[in-house]
Amino acid sequence: MHRFLVLVVVVISCLFLSSCSGTSEVAQQETSSQEEVKDSPPWYSTKSVVDSEDKLLGYASALNSDSASSVSRAVSRAKVELQAALSDKLEEIRSDAVSEYGSGYGLDSAKFLIALRKADKAINDIVTVTNTEARNVEGYESYRGFAQVKVSKSALVERIGKRLAGYDKAWNAMKESKAFESF
Repeated sequence: MHRFLVLVVVVISCLFLSSCSGTSEVAQQETSSQEEVKDSPPWYSTKSVVDSEDKLLGYASALNSDSASSVSRAVSRAKVELQAALSDKLEEIRSDAVSEYGSGYGLDSAKFLIALRKADKAINDIVTVTNTEARNVEGYESYRGFAQVKVSKSALVERIGKRLAGYDKAWNAMKESKAFESF
């Protein structure tokens, strides 16, 4: 029984170490491929999210063995980048609004915080894919997909408002705060 236990521990340790090395090889391949691809489309930004006056633009690229999959992965990543940026921006505005107004509007209530954290998913309903392209990666049997997605800020504010319907007082306070002017 003791030998069996030792054997199990050794096998699990080997599997763990091999899985860790596999992950780093994939990460190294992704990094080295990104450095080698200098030929991105003219519309593509190296910034993952660009915040303009009336819209948010998300950008991403992804590697895959076929062009359609690389583009699909890039679009998914760009949407995730937009969602993460929106989540961070909403939290920043909420925090500043709490400093501006205090606790009276419910901006710091646990229920509102949870609802606001889920509100970033409003992007999924209204995001639009504006540009995509796949390019062959020289020296590799793979493609790099590029994607640009956008979302209108006015549509986003409206959609978030619908998602926060039960928290009108807090949401309206956020929208009227000085911090919201930067949105």
